[in-house]
Amino acid sequence: MMWQIEGRVLRGTLDRYRDNHEHPPDYLDFACGTGRVLGFVAPHTATAVGVDVSPSMLELARQNVPGVRLLEADLTHGETPLDGRHFDLVTAFRFFPNAEPELRRDAISALTDHLRPGGRLVFNNHRSLSSLRHRLVRLLTLGRRGHGGMSPDEVTELISEAGLEIETVSHAGVVPEYEWLLLRPRWIIEWLERLATRLPLARVAENLIYVCRKPVPEAHRL
Repeated sequence: MMWQIEGRVLRGTLDRYRDNHEHPPDYLDFACGTGRVLGFVAPHTATAVGVDVSPSMLELARQNVPGVRLLEADLTHGETPLDGRHFDLVTAFRFFPNAEPELRRDAISALTDHLRPGGRLVFNNHRSLSSLRHRLVRLLTLGRRGHGGMSPDEVTELISEAGLEIETVSHAGVVPEYEWLLLRPRWIIEWLERLATRLPLARVAENLIYVCRKPVPEAHRL
């Protein structure tokens, strides 16, 4: 259900790019893992590259996304195989809220450097600290659980420090569910979630999807 909502955001981003450009985008998937996002986006791009630090994840990605260039590299330290390359679209799903603050800053800075002016970075905060689920966990465990993640304000600050502009923020996961306790009947939960995505409930959703734009320098607009 979450992936369906994320997929709609990615499709919308690709559609907007196609409407404003003659050629498909050059694409980078950061922390690509097993290749789910990479496999979804890559068929709609001119070139596609997946990067991860985990060789075991990349091995699965090679099976899931055959024919796409995959690199084992840490873009936040030293020279990398991507030095000198720039992309129109970069994705980074399920990375930032799991990383330490310093790594978050290093990562978004590196990704911004690899973005062309006017390019988009799409990433998510799937562990929002303002969500109903997080608040419920903290309440039921007297504050012993529910650590980690990022608040919406922390994400906004991270984006601003990187010199990016927020274009859109979409959300999913308003209903406070758990992997070990999925509410039933599912059709009602899915209907509620679809409805919630159309309402201004981002502050209480667990999964926030950000589409950010790298500004075009004034000299490039002339």
